[in-house]
Amino acid sequence: MNYDWIKTRADYDEVKAAVIDPYKGTEWSYQDLNIRAENLANYLQDQGIKRGDVVGVFAPNDVAILDVLFAAFKMGAVYMPMNWRLKPQEIESVVSDSEVKMIFYASNHLESLKSVSGELIHMDIDSPEYDEIVHPKNHRPFKSVDVESDELAALMYSSGTTGMPKGVMFTYDSFVSNVINTALTYKINSGYTTIISTPMFHVLGFNDTALPLIMAGGTMIIQRYFDGKELNEMMAEYEPDYLILIPTMYYGMLVAENFDIKNFKNIEFLIQGGSAPLPAVQEKFQSMGYTIINGYGLTEAPLAMVNTPANALEKPMSIGKPVMYVDVRLFDEDLNEVQPGEIGELAVKGKNATPGYWKKPELTKESFKDGYFLTGDLAKIDEDGDLFIVDRKKELIITGGENVLPSEVETVLSEHPLVAQCVVVGYDSPKFGESVSAAVVLKETDSEFESKLDAHMRERLAGYKTPKLYLKLSEVPLTSTVKPDKLEIQRQMNQKAQDENQEDELA
Repeated sequence: MNYDWIKTRADYDEVKAAVIDPYKGTEWSYQDLNIRAENLANYLQDQGIKRGDVVGVFAPNDVAILDVLFAAFKMGAVYMPMNWRLKPQEIESVVSDSEVKMIFYASNHLESLKSVSGELIHMDIDSPEYDEIVHPKNHRPFKSVDVESDELAALMYSSGTTGMPKGVMFTYDSFVSNVINTALTYKINSGYTTIISTPMFHVLGFNDTALPLIMAGGTMIIQRYFDGKELNEMMAEYEPDYLILIPTMYYGMLVAENFDIKNFKNIEFLIQGGSAPLPAVQEKFQSMGYTIINGYGLTEAPLAMVNTPANALEKPMSIGKPVMYVDVRLFDEDLNEVQPGEIGELAVKGKNATPGYWKKPELTKESFKDGYFLTGDLAKIDEDGDLFIVDRKKELIITGGENVLPSEVETVLSEHPLVAQCVVVGYDSPKFGESVSAAVVLKETDSEFESKLDAHMRERLAGYKTPKLYLKLSEVPLTSTVKPDKLEIQRQMNQKAQDENQEDELA
């Protein structure tokens, strides 16, 4: 079957801007995107890349990422976006595990590839040489190959927050199904414009935002790296129809000095995903007349659920219901389905989900139950069928034999007027195994914040759930995928507890 859908899009679409890059001052039509991909496919073939070979791209948001994807689809190669925020050891692990044959890179990230064999580091996407190869003026037609729907189309590595990154496999069918599902769910059309600020190595920025818009024939504006102030400027200039961002990005826009809600005049919907919602940010936008809705997905199953604006007014923390052609279940520890209102592990089934992990058959087998992918997220469903993420299964805090959900503590803590952001983690306790702690970013300086927060928490939660240690931060450390770095916060918390030689109490 032919999965070269960018060629079809180019054949059917009018000549219009498909991708605008303000950083480079470039603009490419759908016809341009198809020709660039054909040129690159010819070049890759000339370099010895064959069907099934893995081709990597290690770069910030750039049209070259689309070049590599569409060229790979044309020739049956395997597309692999690489997270340039990973540490050298993690990058080396990805390169070794994936057996990548060639890596395109951006020059300002070349230093991060220093531990990678020079034979694999191929070409700078910002160089005149690369531009000459892909530029539409140098068109070299390419005849696309037919592939099987279950052939490997892409490898996307998890962020590695709980260990070394794992290669998540996508077949042509699963990769394209996600894009179709998302475009149908959001009702994206050729008249839509959006700004891509989320990293395009991540499923939220690429699979769930960039590709559905491109498949629908809209216009996307690339922000090379996220910056709240710059994004506000781009909002004023391009007046997008919708935004899909990580919650901390909405926060970054709000606190920038040039934030102006009038720049949102064309916005039809705002979606957040990638990490837990920030209630204060949602409330601020709501006060200005805009509802941020929650979407849910993960590397292994991009966009699986999303709320609606109307439902979000009543249930702002819900991730809504499954999108089209996706089914979900909640399982207990024995993999029995739980009842509404009970907490269970969320499992997802659909063509958009991964068939498994690259070269890890045992882990793949453990990750599925009756065709449902086990996400590792704890959730519950209400009587209306709306889903709520409770926590990551691995982040459950067990203190003195009692289970504490960090999300429950964070919800109560975020209600205090002093708290701008908070992250709750467990830290090592000689007496109870683990104890509850909270890292906080304050809205204003207050030397008595710990006692005030403690009083607030003890009035609202059982004693064993209240934080025994607070860590004040100027900003929350983030992972390579812009999520709160809980491992780093936990490390800092353990260090603080050790320095203070703290004796915690259960109640």
